Amino acid sequence: MDKIQNLLLYYLKEEKMDDYDGIGEGELIYTYKMQLFIITCKSLCYKRNGIGIDYNRFSEEINLLKYYLNGVNDSLESFFNGKLSDFEDDSALYRILPIIIANKDINIIEEEIIKNISITSKNPKTFLKGLTAVYIVREYLENEKIDVDKVKESLINLSITKYLDNYKFMDKNFILNFEKERINVISKITTNLKNIYEGTFNIAENMEGKIIQDNYYKLISDFSEYLKNLKDGKLKIEKYNDNNKENKRIKVSEGNIFDHYLLGKSKIVKNDKRYFYIKTKYGLFKFNKIR
Repeated sequence: MDKIQNLLLYYLKEEKMDDYDGIGEGELIYTYKMQLFIITCKSLCYKRNGIGIDYNRFSEEINLLKYYLNGVNDSLESFFNGKLSDFEDDSALYRILPIIIANKDINIIEEEIIKNISITSKNPKTFLKGLTAVYIVREYLENEKIDVDKVKESLINLSITKYLDNYKFMDKNFILNFEKERINVISKITTNLKNIYEGTFNIAENMEGKIIQDNYYKLISDFSEYLKNLKDGKLKIEKYNDNNKENKRIKVSEGNIFDHYLLGKSKIVKNDKRYFYIKTKYGLFKFNKIR
């Protein structure tokens, strides 16, 4: 199995949901972590030396996510209320995975990871976990097995101070807590990665045999192929055009089929007092009318 596909299956396999309280059984429905993974993939763009994020699109996508977020995340809630969160953000890993996979240059990856995490969080532990993910995932994808010593060496050499001028929240207190956590993580790395981040980076092999090969499996496989081709420069990405924003209003009558500048071709499959349900090529989404 392709290593990118195996990696995505490992991280995304548990993010599928069965339905919305009995609505949408058999449809593609998933948690906010998978929702954010998809948003990042949709927002990727070619930059001068690699792959980055089109933050015009990403911002629009995140603002729309507020109405269909499937789950609870304190950092995202803070963002929706116009504030940076002090909480650890468990969505960050899923937002940054496409960036790590699609790029070859470590410097571009680090810059893009920090920029992306800083949209929702100023929590030092979240930043360190994101950068730790960079070194581990790259080791996994580029070598037969993860060289734990190289991961440890990357963390030892890591310096956050070169980014201080770009982020006002990176004050003395932030740096102190970041360094404490960095030393703590380094001290826990032994001959494997089981003791850091509750085993999050202890990536299992042969994931294909551990997941039902249904439409969700196909979706993950399609994103795997997409990121691989993007990394190799084989894809042409259509430039995001925010001139299409006039199509943002949605007529929520059941059966209505429409084109939306972010959702694409979509259909209203159900409309009740509080929610309406939209089916797109990526799955079924439950929108809150009174958010």
